[in-house]
Amino acid sequence: MSTVAANRKSGLEADAWRGLTNLRKGLLWAWLDIVCQYRRSRIGPLWETINVLVMILGMTVVSSSILGGNIGTLIAYIGLGIIIWSAISSLVTEGTTAFVRNANFITSSNMSVDLYVDRTVFKVMITFGHHLILYFLGVALMLIPLGWTSLLAIPGIILLFVNGFWIVIILAFICARYRDVGMIVRNLLQLIFFVTPVFWNYQHIASNRHFIIDYNVIFYFIEIIRAPLLLQVPPLRDYLIIASVTMLGYAAAFIVNRRMRPQLAFFV
Repeated sequence: MSTVAANRKSGLEADAWRGLTNLRKGLLWAWLDIVCQYRRSRIGPLWETINVLVMILGMTVVSSSILGGNIGTLIAYIGLGIIIWSAISSLVTEGTTAFVRNANFITSSNMSVDLYVDRTVFKVMITFGHHLILYFLGVALMLIPLGWTSLLAIPGIILLFVNGFWIVIILAFICARYRDVGMIVRNLLQLIFFVTPVFWNYQHIASNRHFIIDYNVIFYFIEIIRAPLLLQVPPLRDYLIIASVTMLGYAAAFIVNRRMRPQLAFFV
């Protein structure tokens, strides 16, 4: 009996070590992806940050003109919303092609498919880190307040990318099997952008339309990061909803992974 327990323990330790190794390799691959993508560029991935900055300025001007409000106040709210939304949308869009674009490796090597998931999530995380430069620029220009409450954004960012793993797992498997799903997801993402309080203030919505945000999970992921950076403490309800989504998401990812992983080589 003790031998069985010892073997089980050694097996769990091996799985844990393999998981940590995949994370390290995934981070290295993600960094190399960024380096190779902007190999001959002088400012590299900061081009994406410039694109986000242009979008922030454009959306702020349009929002202040149509919806009203002070540009100085709106630029902080909209800017943080777009930065966080960019990370969420990238996790979704990159997740839909995570296995398809690595088809050659999947069919010709015995590397764990977890490596491709880690690679995708870490690439988005690195890009998100570049976009955060805009936040510190806003703080330096005194467009965004800074206080101890801002530190609450750290667990929010961690929760976002922890959820990113199950999002990529589910989308990568399903979109490898059903290629049309990827296009459907991208089209839906454009619609979700407009019904999510990214550039409009959810506090101004009518009470009989509040279901638009109450049942919008993406809104909670944005708020647990944006609210602290604007020196507002997110309600406990937001964290409880995110915790529930995390558990349900990983349960769904476990089922999808168990059923579809053996046939993945045939899907891609």
